[in-house]
Amino acid sequence: MYTKMLDAVYSCFQCGACTSVCTASAVDKLYNPRKLVEYLISGKDTANYPLQKCFSCHTCEYICRSGISVAGIVKVLKEKSVNRYENENKNIYRDTIFEKGLSVTPDVHSPDKFPEWGYSWERIHSDMWKLRSELGLEGLHREIPRKSLDEIRTILESKTAVDERIRGERRVEMKKIIPESRIYLFHSCIADTHYPGITTSIKYLFDALDIDYIDDPGHSTCGGFAYYGDKIPFSTLLALNARNFALAEEAGYPNVAPVCQTTYGVLMESAEILKSGMGQRVNEEILSTVNRKYKGEVNIAHVSEILWAQRDRIKERIKHSYSHSHSLDNLRVATHNGCHYTKVFKKLAIPNLLDELVSVTGAEPVEYAEKSLCCGMGFGHTIEQERRALTREIAQRKLLSAKEAGAEVLVVACPGCQMTLDRNQELIEREIGMDIQLPVLNYAQFIAIAMGADPYSVAGMQTHSIPFTPVLEKIGFA
Repeated sequence: MYTKMLDAVYSCFQCGACTSVCTASAVDKLYNPRKLVEYLISGKDTANYPLQKCFSCHTCEYICRSGISVAGIVKVLKEKSVNRYENENKNIYRDTIFEKGLSVTPDVHSPDKFPEWGYSWERIHSDMWKLRSELGLEGLHREIPRKSLDEIRTILESKTAVDERIRGERRVEMKKIIPESRIYLFHSCIADTHYPGITTSIKYLFDALDIDYIDDPGHSTCGGFAYYGDKIPFSTLLALNARNFALAEEAGYPNVAPVCQTTYGVLMESAEILKSGMGQRVNEEILSTVNRKYKGEVNIAHVSEILWAQRDRIKERIKHSYSHSHSLDNLRVATHNGCHYTKVFKKLAIPNLLDELVSVTGAEPVEYAEKSLCCGMGFGHTIEQERRALTREIAQRKLLSAKEAGAEVLVVACPGCQMTLDRNQELIEREIGMDIQLPVLNYAQFIAIAMGADPYSVAGMQTHSIPFTPVLEKIGFA
């Protein structure tokens, strides 16, 4: 049942710290996490409470002295709606998982569905086949083999007693080892759709550092974007990832390394639940239908953590790869870590991870006032057109804060954050009547360029809405 998560509200001090830092409350005063908890404690009806306004950033959980996750409670309250997923006749995210094994593809984020992203996205989207081919990639998105798709569909069609109520079950707290080998690279749907150069940069770095990894085409989406966007239940997400973990274990590469930080949070949460008695139920009721078995052997570390552990080697490689013609020395860089890395599993997060990775390139990390602010993606805020203005309001605060601090580049660790802060800049600039023009890069793209990788054939700068060309000219690459 959901009881355990909802019972947590009774440890609330009603101090209001959650509301003071809440991303949603900052743009809509009708959303007040302290007030929601008060309603739950007093037994008031929450049927008309604007739950959909939550950005799922978990800043409330990060700040709370009692460790209460109002964002998690909001998801539970949404899931309690009877047949909320089955009642949606047209659910492109659920259908795309069934048809392609992915949550996001170019069809799902086409310009007609996202006119706010402007001409730059329209141009990039129309040229994506060619742009991917320049990176040595085929097709418009990552293709999952037919046999794997059949397994995914079988799992999605399974009738089972394992449902979204599992989110309130007992968990086994995950421990993490940052691996150096036997790494199972776990793709990001958003990265592969919008910025395929992120994954090619990661593989470039792994190869350059002789890191032992596999790139298995058989794993599915983690389901995070669709789940947090209220398009699939948690039970679907859990079943998909139980299969993904089984693939990594069977391959002998149990160190699962997600590209995306939302995926990191999703995989960590899934593993915690599966390591309880729920793993056996999932094996018996779901994975047995596709002849797979989850053993509980996976270790999860974000790709950025793996590279952070190699930062001394990276620094040496950069030092020896520099030519006299280009250098990132003294380039001013703001950083942004995804909320589902820093706030959901804060005890396991590495403080200043991105700043330290930026420093090894010779660039200068820049402090700025809104460094800890959510990017504004909000999942449902990006999916539902009527809420996208709220996403832009938060993204604008973030971008202007970094720009005012003197940043010339914004380096991020989550593809969803990159999409939000890059794709929305064009319209934000028109709305406020001023240029921002702050290039947004993934840390892997940034480090790969610092190590001498080609900005286009490896890092894929041509898929970005805000051009990186002025920065390349400054560092002597153009």
